[in-house]
Amino acid sequence: MNQSVEHRPRPVDRTVSWSLYVVQLLASVLLGLLAVTSIFMTDSCGSVDDEPAVCNIGYFGSTLFGYWFVLVVLAVVVPLAVVRTTHSGRASWPWALLGLAATAAATVLFVVLMTR
Repeated sequence: MNQSVEHRPRPVDRTVSWSLYVVQLLASVLLGLLAVTSIFMTDSCGSVDDEPAVCNIGYFGSTLFGYWFVLVVLAVVVPLAVVRTTHSGRASWPWALLGLAATAAATVLFVVLMTR
């Protein structure tokens, strides 16, 4: 007997997954726009003896664009993971939660790098 049983994800799982992804996407857009204001961290450049690392324009630019790159990658990878796990019948909300947590971790890392 070779019976194929179709495992369909529960609607709650899909709703939670896509809701978490929307929160991640909105947070990424907002944080990406707010990251532009990090240029104001360079206001003290040239006026103090021990300048912060952001006074190096190469460091500043690579940190900012690296942060934006991570946000875009997460915005693309998370829905692909959600769709794939939904299609295979597994719970997809952990991937959406992981994407939200990775966005938060990237933001913390960005702030740490900009303030050193």
